[in-house]
Amino acid sequence: MIFLHTLLLAAALMTSMQERFREYRLQLKAYSLYDRRAYSQAESAFRQLAALVPEQKERMVARYNLACALSMQGKYPDAASLFAQNTKPDNEYREIRLKSLYNEGATLALKAIGSSAKEQKTALFRQSLSRFRSLLVADAGDGEAKLNYEIVRRYLSELEAPKRSKSSSAEKKSSPQPSSGISQEVADRLLENAQQNESSLMRQLPRTGTSAGRGGKNNKDW
Repeated sequence: MIFLHTLLLAAALMTSMQERFREYRLQLKAYSLYDRRAYSQAESAFRQLAALVPEQKERMVARYNLACALSMQGKYPDAASLFAQNTKPDNEYREIRLKSLYNEGATLALKAIGSSAKEQKTALFRQSLSRFRSLLVADAGDGEAKLNYEIVRRYLSELEAPKRSKSSSAEKKSSPQPSSGISQEVADRLLENAQQNESSLMRQLPRTGTSAGRGGKNNKDW
């Protein structure tokens, strides 16, 4: 919604309306590109939108959507960094903050899965676990966050467990683990969920738009 001082001149009002219309068209373009899975182009459009919109909440939503477009391209470090900007304690928009916490935890976990260095993998899983823990402190009833918290906690425990003896290792050769350090089944599940759920991005946060036509009911990304 556009809030204007009553003493603004007509010319200023017209300029403001033109700017808002430009934002709205760019917004529709970004959503359309994302829905068509043109994630690289959607990234560019959301980046422009985040720099253009004047209101803090609109910038946060655009930044959130930009992070999801990055995540869908496998750019997990950049995505996690953007989600983190929305998770600061002073963020007054609870819905955006909690969804960003969830997705930051998801992207950190996905980055950990793709890492072959044990120390980096462990650090990333710890960060992911911390994000899901913070989310559950704020919303203890989030079932999906609980599930992902347990998945990450389980495999972090396996990574940090003392090395098995040679005899135990020999017994495990019949069911080798992938280089990521977690079972291929779980890795596939996490990646599949990321692709399936993030494809419904635009139902997850209110679309910013003209007048009072903004709103929507949303689901998680991961």
